[in-house]
Amino acid sequence: MIFLDFILDVVGYTTARLLLPTLTFQKVKVDVLSSDEVGFNWLGFKRLPNGALLCDADSAGWIGALSWLIVLAIAITVAAR
Repeated sequence: MIFLDFILDVVGYTTARLLLPTLTFQKVKVDVLSSDEVGFNWLGFKRLPNGALLCDADSAGWIGALSWLIVLAIAITVAAR
């Protein structure tokens, strides 16, 4: 489980923290790891007063890790040709 925690918390979270605001033109922001924010929906998002969305750290970790899995799958597919 330590490996999965490392992947989600370090690699996935950091990737999502960089990618989500960039790809959404600052419409989605990622919460900090040690936040006490509550009120997220079941997908891990919450609407902020300025209209932007806030993604909780756990969901951000999964989003970042899945983005790396997609990149890996594309790289394997391209390399197999």
